[in-house]
Amino acid sequence: MKKLVLASIAIAALFNISNSEAAAWRTCDGNKIKWGSNSKTFRASNVSFPSGSSYLSALQTVISRVNDNPSKFNFSLQTGDTSVGFDNGQNETWFTNDSAALDGAPAVAFTWSHCYWLFGWHYGIDEVDVLFNNNVAYTSSSNKSSSITYGGSFRPFRTTATHEFGHAMGLLHENRFYNIMGQDWDHIHANGNSTRAYLGEDAANGSVILYGTTTGTMEDVSLTHHKYLGTSGEYSTHQSTKLYTSTGGNLSSFVNSGERVYRVNKGQSVKLELTAENNGKSSQTPQIKYYISTNNIISTGDQNIGTGSLTLNRNTPYTFQRSLTIPSSLNSGQYYWIGAVIDSNNAIAETTGANNATYLRIYVN
Repeated sequence: MKKLVLASIAIAALFNISNSEAAAWRTCDGNKIKWGSNSKTFRASNVSFPSGSSYLSALQTVISRVNDNPSKFNFSLQTGDTSVGFDNGQNETWFTNDSAALDGAPAVAFTWSHCYWLFGWHYGIDEVDVLFNNNVAYTSSSNKSSSITYGGSFRPFRTTATHEFGHAMGLLHENRFYNIMGQDWDHIHANGNSTRAYLGEDAANGSVILYGTTTGTMEDVSLTHHKYLGTSGEYSTHQSTKLYTSTGGNLSSFVNSGERVYRVNKGQSVKLELTAENNGKSSQTPQIKYYISTNNIISTGDQNIGTGSLTLNRNTPYTFQRSLTIPSSLNSGQYYWIGAVIDSNNAIAETTGANNATYLRIYVN
């Protein structure tokens, strides 16, 4: 969420919202409301994020993931802040029980900005304070089983924090695409038993629109088993991608350990649905290989059942389907995982390969 306090001198202008591109941001007389420099420091409360704590480690990871974008902008994090407060000239983050400030939200990014005319337009972000609701059942862990996304009991702190620091960069809520600036807890990557919060293609493109493209190297393609579902007010909603019949029909399925399992027959033709993202600087045409695995970690060492490629420009996530055949050699009555690895030949010099593989779970009749 976002609360905006306007500082005005002389004649104040109205802030408008621009979403002509995939991402959204505020404008002042047609100019983007953003930071006046490409680097800003956030101060983390020593009480909320004490040295050595799991939440400080999670916050540091979030800052790193937000900075892993193809724009010129980045945050730095200063720890040990002993005095936090609103509108004090410092960008700070802390946990709070202040119900009036939170207004029922799990977290809030308060942004102080200016937009006024004084012998020319003056506009920009002055300060951001990111507050987290102390009464929300968060988890600082990346363990999949603890996350509400996968049947657990806790909201993943890392996805919420990534969303709020997207606001701190200058981005607004997004309801048109699979996006961290929409519903955050299921904008997430998983391969194996761990989850990975990340900025994502749409927000990464928004960072470039606001601050320009980095002059350095930043390339990253990824796959996830989530996709856009619809709109809930300002927010996009998401759901898991699916496995379909060869004609696009629904397969019989059930839920086990918080994840949907699709019933398939040996030798059956199916359509695997995944979402690909280009989170990096340049257009890419990565190779994708498709696999069957006996565990929930898809890798190039698993049984290869197909190869293809996608052309990905940096703008919005791309949900696609690929026709595949379930191998006849699989054992009936056994669980398997069907999935894919993007950039499977390592042709792209990526900043990370940790988000290149994902899966759906199957059960062989």
